[in-house]
Amino acid sequence: MCNCSGDSPAVDESTPAGDAEMRRSSSPASASKKAMRIGIAILGKPGPGVNNVIHGMMDYLNLPERHIPGTVVCVAMGIGGLRAGHTFELDEKTFSPHRNQGGCDLIGQSEPSDLRTLGEDLSLCAGTAIEQNLDGLVIWGGRNVHAWTSRLAEYFVEHQVPTRVLAVPASTQSDLPLVEQTLGYDTVCKHYASIVGNLTTQAASAGKLWCFIRIPGRSMSHIAAEVALQTHPHVVLMVSELEQQNMNITEVTQLICNVIETRAREDKNYGMVLIPDQFLASVREMRRLFEEIDEILQAVPEAEHALASNDFGTILGLLPPLSRALFQGFPERTKAQILQVIDERGSQKGKETLDLSTVETEIIFQSFVEAELTRRVVLGTYKGPFQAISYSLPYHGRAAMPTNFDCDLGYTIGYAAGIFVDASRTGLLVDVCHLKEDVEDWEVGGTPLSSLLTLQDVPRSGEKIHPKIGPKGRLRYDIGVDEGRCMPEPSQRTLVSPGPAQFEGPCAGQKTQTLRLPQLQRVRQMERTERLVSELKAKASAGCPPEVLQAIKQLLQETLSSSTHHCLHYHLKGGTDLLRQL
Repeated sequence: MCNCSGDSPAVDESTPAGDAEMRRSSSPASASKKAMRIGIAILGKPGPGVNNVIHGMMDYLNLPERHIPGTVVCVAMGIGGLRAGHTFELDEKTFSPHRNQGGCDLIGQSEPSDLRTLGEDLSLCAGTAIEQNLDGLVIWGGRNVHAWTSRLAEYFVEHQVPTRVLAVPASTQSDLPLVEQTLGYDTVCKHYASIVGNLTTQAASAGKLWCFIRIPGRSMSHIAAEVALQTHPHVVLMVSELEQQNMNITEVTQLICNVIETRAREDKNYGMVLIPDQFLASVREMRRLFEEIDEILQAVPEAEHALASNDFGTILGLLPPLSRALFQGFPERTKAQILQVIDERGSQKGKETLDLSTVETEIIFQSFVEAELTRRVVLGTYKGPFQAISYSLPYHGRAAMPTNFDCDLGYTIGYAAGIFVDASRTGLLVDVCHLKEDVEDWEVGGTPLSSLLTLQDVPRSGEKIHPKIGPKGRLRYDIGVDEGRCMPEPSQRTLVSPGPAQFEGPCAGQKTQTLRLPQLQRVRQMERTERLVSELKAKASAGCPPEVLQAIKQLLQETLSSSTHHCLHYHLKGGTDLLRQL
């Protein structure tokens, strides 16, 4: 990591709420006499904080210490504008209405999927950078975008294009590896938690209403984890638990129904079920169903033609019995949604995940739960009433007004990007750490994009080998599902409504729960580790053979060397130090 120790952020009370400024004592600008030009392009999905990144860049380029003010060059409409040279210079009058606002309507954006078709000819992007005389190019995006950004930076260096390429860690999923928290995550989580909290209040007030809520989230949904910690839903479907217990779709339905039945015995016929919209893509029966439907659509033209009229008979007749029974249980409109997704994008086979954001997963689980509860009523095991509504939140947070935290983070990233360009650094992801501390204590650095990349082991025939950035996992105790869980048992939870994000007052500086919890959970694990090592030491002092101690020490050292998590490194190091005292 390339650290900028002298440029840590500090809050300026005179700036608008949420803006952070960098300490300028050691800024490279003091020695710069050139009018810098830095471009910015949004190649990923929109998200809160993009205007704050631009704000930080503008303030750095117009420091009083600079002999000649610099210019922010906006690349319009993402990758299309970068290829075609559609740019404009940003001035204060144009930018002023967008300061601290959400959305990216100022410059427009392109989708990450556009890079597969429009992003291959890097020479066009280089031509725009040279034509516009850009000293730097700041790319906004998430994992998929920054895998491409690394290729662009390498191409510029290889062809001696004098434009420095910097990456902004912007993802509402907060799934970029080696990044504490990405820009936009704080805003969308608080926004979704506010909406979910309103629905929890409605359910509790009615006293007889269950809400099935779908929120955005890839297979390992960090958004679902954070919203759950803020609102305490009675059921939150997490892929980590699904994989750990090797659950199928029937067992997931039974899990939800068991919580409903337990609460019904206590006359609590209301509750909340939180479902990430990519959850179905992680269920093994669903993955098999998607692959079988994809094979049918490719092999049988009549089945594909029947999709236009929502005629599912051909596909149902060709599915194996188990998959046919599963697919028949879906509501009609979700059948059409699944078939449309597979027809347009294929199955999940060979892919990291299948985008099911247009499939109403909450409707599927609601219908499964209703069918199972009806069966239990017939058997006499369930006697309570059941009334449910479904609600989806697919795009509610991407254009939300950024919270104070994301305003500070976006400004800091934009300012730091200007410093890196001034220092002739390229191919870096701007990284801000110690985010759970006050803004004055944040540390700014740059992580080489190449350190985040992985390659496919066996590429498919005829396909180019392109690097990718894998998602950041979240340790189980980070979301409170290990010992000392952060929420009560599902049937005993009290719904919480955190309210809207605050911009002033004592709650304005609140951080996300998942940013603060890991430290607490790891302290608890460290206490448990020390207790176990103390027991081992007590047993060893009674006359344990040295060979046994040597074997234990070697086992700990091997585990330590293979660990990739800093917390595990810390725990095992403590255990090794104690063993060394024996």
